[in-house]
Amino acid sequence: MGTISVNRLGGLSLIVGPIVALVGYFLQPGGMIIDSADPASAALSLQAATSNAVLSQVTGFVVVLGLMIFLYGFFVLQENIRANGNGDALSRYGVQLILIAVIGWVLSTGLSLAIAGSDLAVASEAAAAGALYAATLGIGTIAGVIAGLGFLLVALAVSTRDDYNKIFALVAAVVGGVAVVASLLGGIDSSQLQTMTAVIGICYLIHTAWIITVGLVLMKK
Repeated sequence: MGTISVNRLGGLSLIVGPIVALVGYFLQPGGMIIDSADPASAALSLQAATSNAVLSQVTGFVVVLGLMIFLYGFFVLQENIRANGNGDALSRYGVQLILIAVIGWVLSTGLSLAIAGSDLAVASEAAAAGALYAATLGIGTIAGVIAGLGFLLVALAVSTRDDYNKIFALVAAVVGGVAVVASLLGGIDSSQLQTMTAVIGICYLIHTAWIITVGLVLMKK
């Protein structure tokens, strides 16, 4: 591993990171699979998280680990674009936005870990958990919008190049726009939050597939 090239490690990070983050995301209690709860309902979401405290905490760490891995891959991708070919300006802007979004997601995950350890039977802890949950929704909305914009710009940058799949990059750019709209709608109208959360999950699945193809190309350079 000491002799692995930067491009190979970056490409591997783009393949492994998103998968790890998605596994953690989908296995989080209160999400789409385990004890599914409407994210607009703080009571149901808090109950799901605290009744599965260990799993909530483990999946939180898994999500953060995946985000850190794939963020490194984006840094390497941007350096590769900067050194050779089109898309430098857009990729710089996009990766900066993705970095900010990852910071937001990590903060939100940290708050979720605190929520998982709360005892809802204690009034003061229940109130604190409710406040923390509201904060995670706010941070998550902002991070989702910023991430969508970041993916949009990076995908547009990649679409200008001949060494990656241009059509898939353009699809990823459109999906980034959809993620931005869905994040905004979910944040503005809580009645749409559950539906928009599902839409965002689908967007991230598509982005994961695209990022993996980019990682495979990067590994060969």
